[in-house]
Order: sequence, then structure tokens, then C-alpha cells
Amino acid sequence: MGATPNLRWGLVGTSGYAARVCVPAVTQTPAARLLAVASSSEERAAAFAAGAAIPRGYGDIDALLADPDLDAVWIASSSFLHFEHATRAIQHGKHVLLEKPLALTAAEGWELVKLAQAAGVKLATGYQARYVPGHLRMRELIAAGAIGRIVTARSLYGMRRDSAPKTWRGHKDTARWGVLADIGTHHLDLLRMLLGEVESASGLTAAQRGYETEDLAVAALRFSGDVLATLTATASYYRPTTVVEVIGTQGALIATDTSPTGQGQVMLHHVDGGTEDITGETPHSAQAQLATVTAAFLGEDVAYATGEDGARNLDVLEQIAPA
Repeated sequence: MGATPNLRWGLVGTSGYAARVCVPAVTQTPAARLLAVASSSEERAAAFAAGAAIPRGYGDIDALLADPDLDAVWIASSSFLHFEHATRAIQHGKHVLLEKPLALTAAEGWELVKLAQAAGVKLATGYQARYVPGHLRMRELIAAGAIGRIVTARSLYGMRRDSAPKTWRGHKDTARWGVLADIGTHHLDLLRMLLGEVESASGLTAAQRGYETEDLAVAALRFSGDVLATLTATASYYRPTTVVEVIGTQGALIATDTSPTGQGQVMLHHVDGGTEDITGETPHSAQAQLATVTAAFLGEDVAYATGEDGARNLDVLEQIAPA
């Protein structure tokens, strides 16, 4: 028997998210190996690498991308750097897993898609909700007609932020959007996976805490077949909560607290009043994502959140909050 295929990853970013989410996800994925990390300073990169047992630390992204041993990069830098960092990675011939949003404009998102296609590399968007087994079961049941004709859907993503976001997240020039790009886009992508493409969207936003980016957003979405849905994202919920509810003429599917980690519950509600737990396995959604994306980058025919998905979601965000 031959050796197990192995994809050699580099990580761009040394934030809390990189330490808390990215490193464990790679460690738990047998086909992935984390060889290098890049930060904005050599000292920070070296400290992060030492703490996470990563062989190489680089003080800038270009040094990491010049490493010939790397096959792919996971970009977890600040949103305003995504387009620049992903462009460089693609130009170096690396596959890219890019955290959302792909860029601060839909035009730049589509440009990354075209760059990856021209370079012959794969571009994935960091939408972890697509890999939660319960969410995948929801899609299967909807496609099979288990809840009849779809009538409507609603999504709530509530996080609790007691003060203004630190550094770049609270400023429009570095983040553009607030909760829409931070959390709302995850459920927008999930609704697209479940219901198909968004035909039109509109929305309202508010900055209740007084900083530049919105901390509350409510959107109305129209899908094909006159299916209407609502999406609410807030940074002021009394406790972290997520709900994705799809209502049909013969039942309903409800996922509760399955974002961001995939550890919640998914229930099928039958027309006769009975319920069925379809949660299934609950791997951490970031690890499930990394395993799937790694397989895709190794050439396997698996479904994943593509660059096109990231760009289409930016199209919708610009309809919801254009300025």
C-alpha cells in the first residue's frame, strides 16, 4: 500500500482565532500537516510557531509563500488584508482556504475567483456551517421532499459583545460591515446551501453601540419558487444563540445552536406533531471543514464552500447593506 496523501499547509495570521480554531483543526486532520505560520513580525511568528509546535515561523507572508514545501495556505488575517494576501498566495501557485469575507467588495471577490481559475489552483471560503452533518442532513431531507414544498425560512445568529470590537472590526474602512460579515454571512451561506441562490435581498442595519460598523442587521431574502426568508444578526443578544428554521407544507427542520462549532441540535418536525433528532455526529465544524477542503485540494471530488460561494455571498451583502 502507498503512503497516505498529505497536504502541507501554511497558516497566515496569529490571532486568537488562528490559535483557537485553525491549529487544532489541522492537528485533527490526518491528511493535513501544518508546516509554517506567518505573522506581521518575526518575533510573533516565532513565538506562535513554538507554542503550537509548527516547524517554521515567518515574519511576512511573502517569505511563507516562497517556501517550496507548502501546497496550500489558510488565510486567517484581518478582513482588509484578505484580497491582498489571497492574491499573492494564488500567484505563488498555492491552494487557498480564505476566511470570510473574501474581500471588502464583491468585485474583488470575483477577481480572486478568476485569478484562481487562471492559475489552476483551488480557492475555498471559510464557511464552516456547510460541513455540519446535521446541516447536510437538512439539505438531503429538503431535496427529498420530506417537509413538502418549502414556504419560508428564518435565521438568527446572536452573539454577545459587551463593548466595541477591538482594532479593525469597528471601522468601516477596515471591515466595511460589522455583524453581517462577521456572523451573518455564515447563515446566508447556509441558507443558500439549503434553498438555492438568492434572487434578491434587502435589509436594515443599526449601530446601537455607537461604533462605525453595524451591530444589528435584519435582511429579507427571496429564493426561487417564491420562498422568502429572513436573516437576523446581532452582537447584543443576551446569550450566544443560533437558529436556522426551514418551514414546509408538511413539516419543518430546525437547527439550534449549531453555529459556530456544530455542537447543537437539529430536529425534524413532522406534520403529525412528531419530532425526530437528525443531529448525527458532531465533529467541530472547523475540523470538518479542514478535512473536506484538504480532500478537495488533494483532488478528491467532494463538495466544499468554493470561492464562487464567497463571491456570491458578497453580492448579497452589498444588496443588504450597500454603503
